[in-house]
Amino acid sequence: MDANSGGEVQALRDEIARLRSRMEELEAENVIAEAMDNISEAIVIYDADGKLVACNQNFRELYGYTSQEAKTGVHFAELGRIDIERGNVVIGDEYGCGEEYLKRKAEYRRNLQGSFVVRLKDGRWIKTVDRQMKQGGFVSVQIDITDMKKNEQDLRDAKEVAEKAAQYKSEFLANISHDLRTPLNAIIGFSDMILAESLGPMGHDAYKDYISDINNSGQLLLSIVNDILDTTKLESGKLVLDRNVFDAIACTEHALKRMRPITEAKKLSVVLEKTDGFPETVSNDQRATVQILNNLISNAAKYSAEGAEIRVRWYIADNGHIAVEVTDSGEGMTPSTLEKIGDPFLHEGPYAVHRGERGSGLGLYICAKLIAAMGGRMDIESEHGEGTSVTMSWPSDFNGPGFQT
Repeated sequence: MDANSGGEVQALRDEIARLRSRMEELEAENVIAEAMDNISEAIVIYDADGKLVACNQNFRELYGYTSQEAKTGVHFAELGRIDIERGNVVIGDEYGCGEEYLKRKAEYRRNLQGSFVVRLKDGRWIKTVDRQMKQGGFVSVQIDITDMKKNEQDLRDAKEVAEKAAQYKSEFLANISHDLRTPLNAIIGFSDMILAESLGPMGHDAYKDYISDINNSGQLLLSIVNDILDTTKLESGKLVLDRNVFDAIACTEHALKRMRPITEAKKLSVVLEKTDGFPETVSNDQRATVQILNNLISNAAKYSAEGAEIRVRWYIADNGHIAVEVTDSGEGMTPSTLEKIGDPFLHEGPYAVHRGERGSGLGLYICAKLIAAMGGRMDIESEHGEGTSVTMSWPSDFNGPGFQT
């Protein structure tokens, strides 16, 4: 073999070696490309000038880029410009969108420290982590952190609920301390006067008034304590309902009789009626129904002007539910107060249902909870200065989890 032939063979061997090396490189590149496309995160690599070197399919799908838009050589700023111009992909980071967003993103990529979070139009949150490469340029990994953001929001919501509950409890404790102290002071004070016979022997007529005040104060105190106990049971889920068949009209007459000291003192006119076809008996928890009636009639009586009329009407609703409506012409409620109905301790302050009358502030809250446990609903219509109408309705055949079996 001559020298020329030997040189040609060596050249051929070198070419084969070069091709083999190139094939190995291509195979490695294919493996890397396949690996990138199978990674759940979006990955893109930029060179030292900020131009795209490679990206996976997840990156294109994440932002809706075509292969032509996210091609080799395109600058990351151009991709950001596409996002803004379309207005339907990235709507900015936690601090806003538009040109200021692009400036913040460019500043981040000059430093390549920490991370950068953006929110997409579809509600997803994306966290971008960029890291410098030794040969220049940087790799950008973008992760969907929507679930994490949702958890953060859930925690914030839970914190807000807890703070609101703490506020309610603080207001309640402030109110209840006054409410309990007032009847207790009366009970203790009048009792001391009677025991000391400060006005003379026990036969003095004034003692009868003192005894009456003691009794009324005791009744108020008992009512407040019962409201607290019922609220505790309702909140803990320990209130057990017992289905009864009872006369709704008779129950209402009993409740009205209990309210007679208030209605007679204020010269109120009370009208009790039932519509044609209303049954002789209804089915539900009688004790809970009586408590609802007591609260509604008591509210109507307390907040009605002297000589006003209160109407209590039993009827069958259009959907077949048993319904009772209590209407008064008292001071009514403002729209902002109506929005708060269902919150506990509506008593004093900016969320007060009524002012000037003492009580636990739990009446309507307990009514709402009880009627819900009975499978029904509470509806309130009220206009400030024009009176209030509260309707309680429930299905006669409801047998929810609160009832004893």
